[in-house]
Parts: sequence; C-alpha cells; structure tokens
Amino acid sequence: MVKQVLDMGYERVEIPVRVKFEFKVKEGHLVPGTLSRQLLYNQKMLEKRYPMLSADSLERVIGETADVQIEDYLKESGYL
Repeated sequence: MVKQVLDMGYERVEIPVRVKFEFKVKEGHLVPGTLSRQLLYNQKMLEKRYPMLSADSLERVIGETADVQIEDYLKESGYL
C-alpha cells in the first residue's frame, strides 16, 4: 500500500493506492523487462470530488510514487 499526498492548496488529500507488481528473478536478480505493475485507487471518487484534476497527470504522479516504492523494495530485497 502506497499513500499519495496531493497538496490542493486549500486541502491536503491523502490517496491510498494498492500496488500490485510482478517480476521474474533469475540467479537472484531481476530479469530486465519483466516488471509489471497495476495501480488500484478510487479514481472515480477523486474525479467527482476534484473535477479540476487531470486523470492523466494523477495517474502519472501516482505511478512515479509507486515506481520509487517498488525500486526501494527491489533494492532492499537484493534484486537490483
């Protein structure tokens, strides 16, 4: 679980994001090109409550946060 925090200027929004990722390991190391991820969060609610948010930019920001968390996990686990 990743928490994405957005500063809306008048409000800080904390978005819980479930990250599902899979990868292959060979000889104890990540096999390049095998990492895939899926982000699950309540996009409909966010679009309804914050109509000025761009769905594309929100997906990008959440994806960047998730990628950092995944990379940290892979490093800590010794796969990178």
